Amino acid sequence: MSSESYHHGYLREALIEAALQQIQSEGASALNLSKLARQCGVSQPAVYRHFANKQALSFSLVQWGFEMLIQRLQATTQPEQEETLTSIKGLAQAYLQFTLEHTELARMMFSLKERVTDPILHGISKQAAGPLYQIVTIAQERQTLKGDDVDQAVRLIWASIHGLAMLLMDEQMPYVTQTPGAIEVHLDAIAQLLHDGLFIQQP
Repeated sequence: MSSESYHHGYLREALIEAALQQIQSEGASALNLSKLARQCGVSQPAVYRHFANKQALSFSLVQWGFEMLIQRLQATTQPEQEETLTSIKGLAQAYLQFTLEHTELARMMFSLKERVTDPILHGISKQAAGPLYQIVTIAQERQTLKGDDVDQAVRLIWASIHGLAMLLMDEQMPYVTQTPGAIEVHLDAIAQLLHDGLFIQQP
């Protein structure tokens, strides 16, 4: 397909989709604008009109990744209607599903140093913690949060879920990843431990 066949940003979307496929199969280090141009059947100048260089494309992929993660986390949790434990389990499940479906993208999202210095990436990465903050804040309003430190509770929950995700992505727990249902068992156990340690059991 030539560049003239793409309209209204479709080429940009096609390039991002092709780049996601490229890093998932070959790793982030293999990201290559010339190869993407060939895959999409367009000229290199057409690619550069959307992404000035590899870094610009990487930033866009990371932004896309966080946008998708936020959507999943928001769609999974209903903390106003659910018990805290149910919300934590739902959020953890959505987080794990995303990272295991997009392992190389997840690695890029959380290893890119510019994530903490680039205003756009920093802002959207902080938004990803929004659903968890909502869960903990609602628990505080219900007076079921032990103590008053919402930030600390969020950090502990996030670190535990993210740590499990990284271990599974790196195949450091082969028994879990290769045994049907084992991921859900571990996820539920971690959610229960976090809940028991940070929250008061609701009657």
